Amino acid sequence: MEISEIKLKAIEMADKVFEILDLIEDGFMKNKMEFLTVAMQEEGEINKAEKMVTENIAVLSRSGADKKTLSSLAQTAEMLERMGDEATGLIERIEVKVNEKLRFSEEAVREFGETYRLMKDSVQMLREFLRTDAPALKKKIIDNGFRVKELVENHRKAHADRLVQGQCTPMSANMYFDMLDFTGNLARHSSNIVKLG
Repeated sequence: MEISEIKLKAIEMADKVFEILDLIEDGFMKNKMEFLTVAMQEEGEINKAEKMVTENIAVLSRSGADKKTLSSLAQTAEMLERMGDEATGLIERIEVKVNEKLRFSEEAVREFGETYRLMKDSVQMLREFLRTDAPALKKKIIDNGFRVKELVENHRKAHADRLVQGQCTPMSANMYFDMLDFTGNLARHSSNIVKLG
């Protein structure tokens, strides 16, 4: 596998992450396990791709290929694999929500949806960045990541207030807090990848 092929594999990994995020959104909004089951299966493909990329980078590093480029690609693949892990965390929390019939308030659903959509914007821009290496996208992704972080912090506080007021159960609150954190981490990894170049 050549460097150009590894770059294409990284793009495929980012596309797969975005596909999984669509499935998770459907699973959450429709309260349907089948979307989450498919998403979990797709996440396994990201793990396989990361292993393949890492093995090929190790081979290329012995052949005199550019070490800086290889290091950047290795870190990109590793962070995309982590994004798959964050998606798995989301899937597991939503599965608990569905199986335990946990209720989120309309406000909580709205806040999570807002945060999730903004995070997906980061991932969508990352996909484009990996294809084009457009410098303008780098700043947009990083700025968007800060907006996601701010939303996570604000919505965590608002939900803690709802918990204290008895508007939700501790178990629902824990699932919600985790879901916000995983969502924030997905945006953060997107920003970290563009900072590599």
